[in-house]
This record gives sequence, structure tokens and C-alpha cells, in this order.
Amino acid sequence: MAAEKYQPLAPWTQLHRSLRTRIVGWIRRFRCSAGCMKNQIVSAFPILDWLLNYKIRSCLMGDVISGCTVGILNIPQGMAYGVLSGVEPINGLYASFFPVLIYSCLCTSQHASVGTFAVTSLMTGGIVHTVGAEMIAHRNHTETPVDNGTATFDKMPLDIRLQVTIAVTLAVGLWQVLMGVFRLGYLAVFLSDHLVKGFTCAAAFHVFTSQVKLVFGIQGLEERYGPLKLVYFYIDFFSKISQTHVPTLIVSLICITILYLTRVLVNQNPRVMKIIRVPFPIELLVIIFGTLASYELDLESEWGVKTVQNVPTGLPAPVLPHYSIIPEILGRTFSLAIVASAVLISLAKIFATKHNYKIDANQELIAIGASNIFGSFFLCIPATGALARSAVQESVGGSTQMVSLVSAVIVLIVLVALGRFLQPLPKACLGAIIMVALINMLKGALEVRNLWKVSLIDASIFMVTLLATLLLDVDYGLAIGVLYSLLVFAFRMQYGRVAVLGRVRGTLDEIKPLEDPMVDEVSGIKIFRLHGPLYSGNAESFVAKIRKAMISNVRVVSSYLSPVPELEATEMDETMTSGQQPSSGNNQTEITVVTRRQDQATDAVINIVQNNSLLTKAGPRQAKPLRAIIIDCSAINFIDVVGTEKLLRLVNECNKKGIRVVFAACSDSVRDILYLSGVAAALPEENFMSSVSDAIDEL
Repeated sequence: MAAEKYQPLAPWTQLHRSLRTRIVGWIRRFRCSAGCMKNQIVSAFPILDWLLNYKIRSCLMGDVISGCTVGILNIPQGMAYGVLSGVEPINGLYASFFPVLIYSCLCTSQHASVGTFAVTSLMTGGIVHTVGAEMIAHRNHTETPVDNGTATFDKMPLDIRLQVTIAVTLAVGLWQVLMGVFRLGYLAVFLSDHLVKGFTCAAAFHVFTSQVKLVFGIQGLEERYGPLKLVYFYIDFFSKISQTHVPTLIVSLICITILYLTRVLVNQNPRVMKIIRVPFPIELLVIIFGTLASYELDLESEWGVKTVQNVPTGLPAPVLPHYSIIPEILGRTFSLAIVASAVLISLAKIFATKHNYKIDANQELIAIGASNIFGSFFLCIPATGALARSAVQESVGGSTQMVSLVSAVIVLIVLVALGRFLQPLPKACLGAIIMVALINMLKGALEVRNLWKVSLIDASIFMVTLLATLLLDVDYGLAIGVLYSLLVFAFRMQYGRVAVLGRVRGTLDEIKPLEDPMVDEVSGIKIFRLHGPLYSGNAESFVAKIRKAMISNVRVVSSYLSPVPELEATEMDETMTSGQQPSSGNNQTEITVVTRRQDQATDAVINIVQNNSLLTKAGPRQAKPLRAIIIDCSAINFIDVVGTEKLLRLVNECNKKGIRVVFAACSDSVRDILYLSGVAAALPEENFMSSVSDAIDEL
């Protein structure tokens, strides 16, 4: 009894069924029932889930200790990154409080610590400088921005910087919420790990450079933006290094020495950490003692050391962002939103995998987006996840977002009661804190050694992103890194590897590539396996390689496809079989093709001489003519229209020559494409086999 012919579903039928299933699922989810309503509310506000099921005995002590530790870390880092963003230290503290409250209510991650982050603060500072300079130029009715884009933040009015900053925070939040609503969470993690590492490492160099002026206290050292800004900055720096303010440098060196030694000898020492368990809050102590020393020695008046000065006490009143700025910065903040989202989601996934729970990337985008939108009304800089604080939160014993609420209380105490005591704090202390905090990120440049050993292509993505970000700017570097990564992805697809297979000697069903000396070709059969998709970029080269095998006794080895196909073999084959003489020319070209042993047969050599004769020299035993070609589809994930057209032409040519084409191990999607495109119609039903070994046995 003949087997029933396979009938695949048409693409529109598949789409219709998929949409109908999704719509029915949505309708069922939104049915008006108590259980459904509860699930929807808990899904929108995950805090209702973990707070109602909170285990006080097992979690409370660890969460409180972890929350106090993270809150203490938030104080110096928030102040430092507030300055880095182009505004005041207090704005960084605001970002460590207001967004944290919203994120802890909406997030699905149990360990991500949200607040200020070096890279996003640097990118925010760049936007604030550029847009602020344009606003000043517009206010002064001039066409050229102030000081040709090299003005420092000190020369820019605070009100303009605050207007741009809160507009940037609002725009970033809007981008993130839109990505979450439209279920685009996968886009944020589309950036490969090595691309992100190269970008963050180079961005750390930019952040480090931005603190040089504070640490050395050099006056008139202008901040530069745009391509080659690091080169121009260090040229200016070394030309003015003689103007270093010695008291400021002494304060900086003392702080850097204390911070670094404590970091190496205490916080990164496993033996010490086993005893104290909680990281030593050296950053907070540097701020406290730096403030006391500045107050007692009157560093600003007597020695000229610049201090923070303006640290208002209390919480800010809500302020409406200037919506007129949003259209100007909407495009510029997209890259900032992508970076902030990618950092947070990657961080959340790391801890979710480690502690065996699931997160919703889209809900995370909505949570951090709503946090930034809410924070923009309270003078906050953009917030995202921070690896260092999250690692501390998890290592100290934090297990829920109760940690974030406790840390927010610590920051609130500083904002309400202790802010005015921080006014004498030297800015050099903040610069030192940032520099030491960046050490691990700067060490990321050494990651290229590990990548180089594993994959040259991945190492090249890392280096291209790193160098582009270093030499150009943060935005340009990210764009170039993404484009280069996509280009590499396209080339990897185009240069897919084609393995020529054979049977392992002494076995019946073990198939391996012919590079193995224990593998022999199956007599009269050529077996090909394409690793990757068959699409317009490589279809012609793949089919040309198979056509080459259609010449009797020609050796074909595993290789990578080329965008320029090999010499078409059909014309040569037709010339040989029909007895026609190839066209003569002035130059005689000799092509020597050597076959591999086929089932212990001796080698044969075919010399095709482009003249008036065709000479054939064969060994003692003539190999069997090619009777079948097997295409192993187990590694092909999809075939496009161009690929099916090339396969159909190949099948028709093989049918004319009496060569059987067999497709083995096809996935359901690949088989559907072959049937819908008409390739299967040119073949008998039995030419589709479940495996290569079954195809060999059948042939």
C-alpha cells in the first residue's frame, strides 16, 4: 500500500492558526473572573506576590543587612555619578531613592540592584553637554554652540543642565516602557556578551578620563566631545600638567591609596571576607573623613580645594519636565535606553539562572522604564542595574527586593537629615571613588586573551567595539560595534561550512566527515551536510559544490562556502559525456582532479587537457559512477526562496543524468518549504529519508 503523500500547511494557513491561537489565549486571559483578575494584578505588580509570601524567619535578617550595605554603597556612588552626569551630587542621590521604590514594586528580579551606573551616567553627561550648549546658543541667538562644544559643565547654567537631564531621564523611560509594552525585551539582549564587554570597558576609560580634572585640580582643562576626544583631551592634559593643583592631588592620592588597599587587602581577600562577610564600607568612610578633614582644615578657603557645596536637605518637589526638549533628544537617548536595558536584563538573568527562578524581560523593561519616568519628575538622572551593587546584595545574603526598600530608607535618611553635612566634601574624593570603582571594568580589556583562544571572530567583535568606542565616542562606538556584529553574523551565514560525509570503516550506520582517516566514501554516493541556513547568500555556492561532485570520480572535500561560486561542473560533464571538444585557445590549461579512495579502490587520475584531445589515465580498478547524492538537512534551520530555486534546478539536472537526489533528516519546517516550493514534486516520496544511514541502506 502506497504511503500517504505529505501535505504541508500553506504559510498563510499557519499564520492564521497562530494568530487565532494567540487571540483565543488573550481572550481567555482577560476573562472577567476573580482568578483571572488576580493573576493580571499580580503580573503587573509582582511585589504583591513576593511580599504576601515573604518568609520573615529565613529572609528578613539577610535582607536587612544586605539593604543597609547596598544603601551605604549608594551614597558615595550616587553622589559621584551625579557629578559625572553633568548635574549635582544630590541628583545622583535622588536616583538612588525614587526609581528604586518603583522598580522594587514592578520588577521580577529578586537580586538586581537599581540606581546609578557609570556608563549610563557618562552617556547622560554627553547628551546634557551637547543639548545644553545648543540651548545656550539658541538663547543667545547664535548659530554656534558655546565654546564650539568644548565648554565645561561649570560654565553651563545649572537650570539648563537640570532641564536637559530630567528630559533625558523621561525619554529613556519612555523608550523602555515602549519596548516592554511591545514585547521587545529580546532586542535588549541581542547585544552579544563580548560586544557589551568591549563597550563597557572602553566606556570605563572615558569615565576614568572624565575624573582626571577633578583628581589633578587643573583649571581650564576643557571637556571634549566627539571623535578622538580622548586623544585631544590627553594632549591638553599633558600640556597643562604643570598647572596641577598640588593640595587637590594630595587629597586624591590619599583617597585612592586608601580605597585601593582596602579593596585588595580586605574586600577582595577571601580569607578576610569569610570572617567579616560584609564588604567593608570604605567609600562611605572616605566621604565621612574627607568631609571632616575639609571642614576642620578649611580646604576650600585656605588651600583652594573645590568642594561639593550645594547639597540641599529634604526631598525635592515634583517638577514637570520641559516637553519641548523631548523631540530634540529622543533619537539621542535611544542608544542610552538600549544600553541601560541590556545591562539590567543581563544582570537579572545572571542571578535568575544562579538561583533557579525565572524573570520576564518585558516586565523588567516596564519596571525600569516606569522608574525612570517617575524619577524624571524628581530631578533624577537615568537609573539602571549595577553589577557591583547587585553582586554585593547577593553575596551578603539578600534574597528579595526587600533589600532595595531597606537601601532606599538609608538614602532617605541622608537626604532628609544628613545632606547639609556633606557640603564641605572635596570633589576630589568623589573622583577617587569613581576611579577605583572602575578598576575591574578597566581590567576587562584583558578579556581579549580568553576570546582569542576560543574564537578569532568573537575577539574581533570585542576589539572593534573597544577601539571604536575609545577612538570615537560612546555613541559611535556602540553603533559601530552593533553594525560590525551584524556584518559578522551575515558573513558567518554566508560562509557556512559544507561537510562531505562518509561511512566509518567497519560500521554500517556511523557517518562522519571525510577528514577522518578512518572514514571512506560510500561507493557511487556523495553525502553533503550544510551547517547553517540555505539562503540567497550561499545557495549558489552550495549547489555548485554538489554539481562538481556530479563529475565521475571527482574528489570533493569539506570546506567553507564562498560568496563567489566554484566553477560550474555541468558544462564540463556535458562536454565529457557528449564527446564534444572544448573550444581551443591560445593558452592551454590543464586541470588535474584526484579522487579519494572509494571502498578501498585505488586512486584514479583524470587529466583534462584543454586542447584537441581528452586523455584519461585510470588505476587498476575503475570507481563506480555516481548514482546518488544525499543532502543531510539535519543542520539546516531554514531555506529561503532562492535556495529552493537552486535545489529545484539541481534536482532536475540530476534526474536527466539518472542521479538520485535524497534529502535526509529534514526538520518539519524545512520539509514544508521543500514541498511548498515544488522541490518535492520533482522527486518520489521515498527520496525523503529520516536519516543518512537509512538513505545509504536504501540506496
